[in-house]
Amino acid sequence: MMKAALIHGPGDIRLETINIPVIQDDEILVKVHVCGICGTDVHSFKVGYPSMSTEPVIPGHEFSGEVVEVGSTVNGLSVGDRVVGTGLRDCGKCYWCENKIGFCPNPTVPGEGLDGAIAEYVVVPKPVLGVLLFNIPEGISWEEAATIEPMSVSCYAVEEARMKEEGTVVVLGAGVIGLGVLQACKAKGASKVIVSEPSGMRREMARRLGADIVLNPSEVDPVEAVMEATSGHMAGVVFECSGVPSAFMQAPLMIQPFGKIMQVGIYEKNLELHADLMKLMFQFRNATIRGCGGQRWDKALEFMQAGKIRTKDLVTHVFPLQDVRKAFDTQMKSDEAIKVLVKLV
Repeated sequence: MMKAALIHGPGDIRLETINIPVIQDDEILVKVHVCGICGTDVHSFKVGYPSMSTEPVIPGHEFSGEVVEVGSTVNGLSVGDRVVGTGLRDCGKCYWCENKIGFCPNPTVPGEGLDGAIAEYVVVPKPVLGVLLFNIPEGISWEEAATIEPMSVSCYAVEEARMKEEGTVVVLGAGVIGLGVLQACKAKGASKVIVSEPSGMRREMARRLGADIVLNPSEVDPVEAVMEATSGHMAGVVFECSGVPSAFMQAPLMIQPFGKIMQVGIYEKNLELHADLMKLMFQFRNATIRGCGGQRWDKALEFMQAGKIRTKDLVTHVFPLQDVRKAFDTQMKSDEAIKVLVKLV
């Protein structure tokens, strides 16, 4: 038997004792050491069920752990390996799956459709070493390793932006993903990174991590501030990491003609675009809006090992599993927390 946290309804997360899962041939079983609470986990906690499921599911996908069992068809992994990463299970029903094209648009992953890692053990399906699962490098702690996943999301957004070196970029929102984007942009050569964030604690962290200009959108007009900071040239790329509709409305006003808006944040409220803003984006600015649902584990590991991305300071709280409700409540307090971890070992 094992202990696990399950979400049963809005604000209803319970610590329960359940059976240790039995793996299939193409899966591994990982003993979880540390699991971070992601924005998607918080969303699940608020609405009462994880994404892609209406049944109680264990949340958590930002985990580090030790392999304790390996399926018969899994290659390259052994019991005792220290790992981070995730696997996925294709839906098997869509056009892409039926025609064996290889890109399912409706996969399930641990914490979103499959049981996640805020539990003593987690099953990782189809763990392709070097693609979806990685060995933890020497010198990286279990806690630090659990932050690699959000940094992989930040690095994916920055890589896909293909920004010009020595350019100006804007980061809207300085949660853990936005702070990762800030550091990855600096590592890629951005000469000026402007961060907009209402939380004083997170603004201070942005300064510590190298932001050139930090704005409080509650006190100044971020669009005017970007215009002043760039002498009217504006930004080549805006990374929208907040998931706040008002922030997205600012992004098209901040970009240069042919600029890019990299949409990283997940929205909990409807995003309504008025006609004038649509015209500005698509007719006059020729904006590119790009979704950023991906990961670059290789870049995250490279930058973290080189010291170009630092995550130790982003971890503001660590709770034991029995305090999982307190951990979720704390993660929702943007003025008090950046990254909250749940420690299982």
